[in-house]
Amino acid sequence: MNRSAGFTKFAVVSLLAAALNCLWAAPGPTQPRPELKIPVLISPVNSGPYVAWAVVQERAREWHPWIRPIAVETPGFVYNITYMAKSPQLWKTNLYGSGTVAEWAAGVPFKPYFPEKVPAEDKKIIGVMAVTANIFVTLDPALKSPLDFKGKRVGVGLRTQNEWGMHPSMMLETLGIRKTLATLDNLGDQQNIEALLDGRTDVGHLVVFFDTDQRNFLFAPPHRHLEASGRKFYYVSTPGSMIEEFNKKTGAKFHTINLAAGKMPNQPEPVVSFGNLLTLMAHKDFPEDAAYEFTKFWVDMAPKLAKLHGFGKPWSVQTLSYTAGENPGAFHPGALRAYRELGAVK
Repeated sequence: MNRSAGFTKFAVVSLLAAALNCLWAAPGPTQPRPELKIPVLISPVNSGPYVAWAVVQERAREWHPWIRPIAVETPGFVYNITYMAKSPQLWKTNLYGSGTVAEWAAGVPFKPYFPEKVPAEDKKIIGVMAVTANIFVTLDPALKSPLDFKGKRVGVGLRTQNEWGMHPSMMLETLGIRKTLATLDNLGDQQNIEALLDGRTDVGHLVVFFDTDQRNFLFAPPHRHLEASGRKFYYVSTPGSMIEEFNKKTGAKFHTINLAAGKMPNQPEPVVSFGNLLTLMAHKDFPEDAAYEFTKFWVDMAPKLAKLHGFGKPWSVQTLSYTAGENPGAFHPGALRAYRELGAVK
């Protein structure tokens, strides 16, 4: 499919969903509240976040009398940030998936991913969907670090995907590793693992999602595909010194993620990687009452979703409200009010 045509499709779907959104108004004493349709721009259809919100969309009528999230497929979180910034007609109706490093990159702007600055003060966090780890993977046990990738073929996700594509690409580019590679191809989340298994690349890339305590993990379909292949594979650690160097050079705030042995499939040794917070965002103009009610719904339905899809497992109120106490200004006032009422934030 032509990529620009694909972007148009996502825009049209989102606009149609937003057009269905009911006006936010309190009902009369005996009048039931009308359904509130809230389009949620997420990611490609096979990605974990999209599938999770698609399940929520299907089950919302069982879990809430009137909140109706609508999962909207998009090319990824980098796309979401740019698209929402240019679509003021969606600011009061839509939410979107994003990440803390992507939001930073949009505010710089960090080119070529964000050719124009998207002011950070215009966006607010509704909740943290997960902590992430970006991990290179290979079938070659000799590759112990990205410094060993010289002359190798590397495949990652699309540049419109912050976790799968932008993060590993910008890390390799900024640290000067990309110029030593044979190739760096932005193939897609599933496609980059298929290329690794087919021998078309030497290095692939995975993203792991988990809660703030690293107790509940979600392994995306590409990760499970690699595991199910029966092939012997190896995780490649990105040393903390490299992550610190990247942050110092750019001003980014990648987290250094330390995963003890056994946290992931086929992981006999500890792995170090770079990651950030996966967030659900709203424009500052999104109605406070809608953000408040949506957040309460999110906290309430998460355990129910966890029985149907793994992405619900990291969605504890502690993860959703993570950093709200230390940085309340980054959160939407409606969401912050809900977390305070629930006792997650003082």
